[in-house]
Amino acid sequence: MSRRPARTRPTRAQTRERILDGALEAFAERGFHGSTQEDICERVGLSRGAYNSSFRSKDELFFALYDRVIERLQSRLEEATACALSMPGSTADNFLKAFIASYPFDRDWYLLQAEFGLYALRHPAMASHYAERQGRILAIIEGALADILREDSRIVARGLPRIARLILAVHEGSMFQGLLEPHEVASGELLDFLVDLMLARAATRVD
Repeated sequence: MSRRPARTRPTRAQTRERILDGALEAFAERGFHGSTQEDICERVGLSRGAYNSSFRSKDELFFALYDRVIERLQSRLEEATACALSMPGSTADNFLKAFIASYPFDRDWYLLQAEFGLYALRHPAMASHYAERQGRILAIIEGALADILREDSRIVARGLPRIARLILAVHEGSMFQGLLEPHEVASGELLDFLVDLMLARAATRVD
């Protein structure tokens, strides 16, 4: 008789990822405050004990989701930068195309981020944690920009922190507009327009 394969329990990391996936789905569907621990556990088929061993609160769960987004964004930006630098033509244009392709509109994440952002603004303790993570995103964007701008002399590499903030603001604002009016704003369209404006201004200064 053949032996049945031994049943293996999921690792702590695998359990954590399942909870994060279920939480993102629940938060997007019912809202951050409307979702319960029981709802999240039911979605992913886990006990409350498994949940409690990974997360102590919904706030902690949200920030874990945010950390995962940051890690994925960093990986995508590193790939986009490497791609842009290896292709012929304008590295700024190439980078933008690669960035847009790897960081499309994400409805579920935007809904959660928008709701929790308002919650954080009303609670200073949460706002500091939220700002710290946004700072990490801005640093990642700024670092990628620094690599790109060294190869593209049309844009003067001054004020990178503000340029990074502008890119993040345009991206998040265009996500809202694109989700609200999908036929009016395509993914990446406003970022593309922003870079066109920056390059046009740089060309005017050179002339």
